Amino acid sequence: MVPVCILFFAALQAQNTSVIFVPPAQYNLSSYKTIEQSYKPPQGFSRVWVAAGSFAAYLRALPLVKDSINVLDFKNRVFKKSTDSSLAAVVPVNISGKRLWQCMDILIRFHVDYLQKNPKTAISYPLPDGTPFSWQEWQQGMRPIFKGLSFSKVHKSNTDSSLKNFTRYLNTIFEYSGTQSFWHHYPDIHLKDIHPGDFIVKKGRNGHAVLIVDIAENSKGQKIALIGQGDTPACQFYLLKQKDGNTWFTIDTKSDYPLLPIKKKMFWAGLRRFPE
Repeated sequence: MVPVCILFFAALQAQNTSVIFVPPAQYNLSSYKTIEQSYKPPQGFSRVWVAAGSFAAYLRALPLVKDSINVLDFKNRVFKKSTDSSLAAVVPVNISGKRLWQCMDILIRFHVDYLQKNPKTAISYPLPDGTPFSWQEWQQGMRPIFKGLSFSKVHKSNTDSSLKNFTRYLNTIFEYSGTQSFWHHYPDIHLKDIHPGDFIVKKGRNGHAVLIVDIAENSKGQKIALIGQGDTPACQFYLLKQKDGNTWFTIDTKSDYPLLPIKKKMFWAGLRRFPE
C-alpha cells in the first residue's frame, strides 16, 4: 500500500500552480503525517463534522513535521527554534524567497491552494477599499489603480494565464491587502458558529492573523481548537501549543479573546471566514 504522504505530494506535484510545500526529499518522508493523524482530540471530545472537499477538510489533510524542526523564515533563517514552548509542529511550507507570505498572506495562500484543487469558487480577494479583485480579471489584463481612497480597475495587459502571471496576481493581493481588508470587508462570524477554516484578524495598525485549523466538541457543547499562524517576517506556518504541551485551545464563549501563547492579543470580534 502506498503511504498517504506519498500520494499527497504526488498529487501536489501534478498541479504545479498549487505546490506550496517543501519537496519531501528535503525532510525525512516517514516523518510526515497529516494534521488529523497527528492530533487526536482529548478524551470526551470528537472532531466536528466537515464536508468532504471543504476548506476544513483540506486543512485536516495538511502535512506536519513534529520532530525537532525549526520554523524557517523567507531567508531560510531560523525564525522560531524547535525548543520554543509555543511551537507544536510545522507545516512544511516552501517559504524560501516568499517575503510577502506573512501572517494573513499565508492563510490566503492555503485558501488559494484549496481552491485550485476544488474550483467551486473563483479565486478573488478584497482590495483595501473592499473592491473584490479576482484572478480571472487579472489574467484577462485588468489591473487595480489606486485613486484617492478607492480602487478602480483598468485594462492594461493581454490575456495571460501563466504561472508567472498568477504569481504576480497573488503578490499584488499580498502587497495591497492585509488583515485590515479582511477585518472590514468580510462578514463577522459569531463565536457560536465557529468552524474549522475560520480565522481571526486583529484590527489596527499592528494587525495579525491566526487560523482555526480544526475543532473538536464534547457532549456538553464545549469546543476546543487547533490554532496555527504564519508571522512577520514571512515564515513557515506552524501550530501553537500551550506551556503544558497541550495543542488544543479552549473556545470560551464567555471570553472576548482566546488565550494564545503569542504577543499580539487576538479577539473573537475578528473572527472571519473565507468563501468556498
